[in-house]
Parts: sequence; structure tokens; C-alpha cells
Amino acid sequence: MPIYEPEHVEYAIATGNMHVVMDDGRQMLGYWAHPDVGSTFPGIVLIHDWWGITGLERRLAQIFAQMGYYVVVPDLFNGQLAHSPQQAMALVEQLGLYGYALVDSALEALEEHRRCNGAVAAIGLGMGGSLAFEAGVKRDDIEGVVAYYGFPHRYLKRIKDAHVPMLAFYGANEPYVTANTIADLKTSFEGAAQPHELVLLEHVGREFFNQQETLAGQAVSKQVLGKTFQFLEQHLIPKKAKKRFTKEIRKK
Repeated sequence: MPIYEPEHVEYAIATGNMHVVMDDGRQMLGYWAHPDVGSTFPGIVLIHDWWGITGLERRLAQIFAQMGYYVVVPDLFNGQLAHSPQQAMALVEQLGLYGYALVDSALEALEEHRRCNGAVAAIGLGMGGSLAFEAGVKRDDIEGVVAYYGFPHRYLKRIKDAHVPMLAFYGANEPYVTANTIADLKTSFEGAAQPHELVLLEHVGREFFNQQETLAGQAVSKQVLGKTFQFLEQHLIPKKAKKRFTKEIRKK
């Protein structure tokens, strides 16, 4: 998959399935990828789209891990995958409003994990981008939010008061979020105290991470991830480590 060819891949990584032990004792399934050394790293909670955890989320998690991030992909659908928009919508409806509670638990667990230095970002795709926006307006203790074609409708009025910097990507040919809504999001970003940024990609719908062997697709993918890494380096890397060890993330 020609997603990105970083100039400086720093770490060999470990990957696999895991589960997060939540406050009420329940376990949330997921996938993780992290540098295979004993240091502490900034963390990323990568939130999947309405299809469930696919090969794309796993590949993105691996790329972020190679660049020095401890990545958790919570499985909001508990192992289920959608193979059609109808199935995906059924899973979204089944999840209901519980999705953010799961994301919130994953963020807390990662912040407090012994291999994370306490600096954490929420990154999401589609449905996951919406939940990343929600984390950005509800929490003030994470360091950043990145939304790839998320749905910002419910959060537009709250973004100006958010304490978390946000980076959002949309294609000019975005099929589901209207141009007016994207313009409203841009206005909300510009009126906020935090250094939010919206990136509009020409001639693109949602093909940010192109799985076809095309030069144009590779260029878009490199642009998106390059900008993402700049954002993460600006907002996560300078943060000092926070010593928190109360949550558990375990290998399966």
C-alpha cells in the first residue's frame, strides 16, 4: 500500500491484538503498534471508520509506530466488520452514543500506560474523525486532534472554546460533508484561540491513503501524512513526560 515513504523511519516495531481494561472491569478489544524498545513515547488513539478495524487502520498504526508513537486502535465494534454501507450503518446504529465513552477510555488508558509519556493525540477517519472532534471539545488534557474527513456538525459551536489544537483534512470532492459545512468548520477554526488548521485537498474525495499504485495517489498520501507528522511533532513531541501508571493495556 503506497501510503507514505518517510525519510527517517526510526524504529523497529511490535504489533498485535490487545485489550484495554476499563474502569468498570470490562475489556475493550483493539489493535496496537509501538516501537519495539523500552523507552516511553507519545501516544496516539487511532479511531476507525464505520467499516471497523481494516487493513488501512493497521497500516496507519504501523506507520505512526515506526515514527516513534505508541498507537492503540480501539475496536468500537467488538470484532465486527462491515462489507457494505448498509452493514456499516447498522454497526454505527448499534454503537449509538457509546462510541465516545470507548474512545475516552482508550485515551485515559494510553495516557497512563507505562510506555506512554503522557502526551496523547486522538486521530480518526470518517466516523472516527467525528469522535476525534468530540474528544477535542470535551477534553482539555490531550495534546492534539487530527480528523480525516470527519463529521464536525455537532461540534461547530464548541470548537472556538476547545483547549486542544485540531487539524482536519477534507477532499474538495468530499461526498458526505457539504462544502458549506466545511466552510463553517474553517470559520470556527479561524475564530478559535487554539492554532486549528483545515487542509482542503484538490481533486480528492476520501482517497487520502491510496491503495492503488498511482503517483497521484502516493502524492496525496504523502502530503496528508507529512502534514500530520508536522502537527504531531509540534504538539506532542515537546511535551514533558507525565508519570501515570494506573490503567492497563494488555496483549491478547
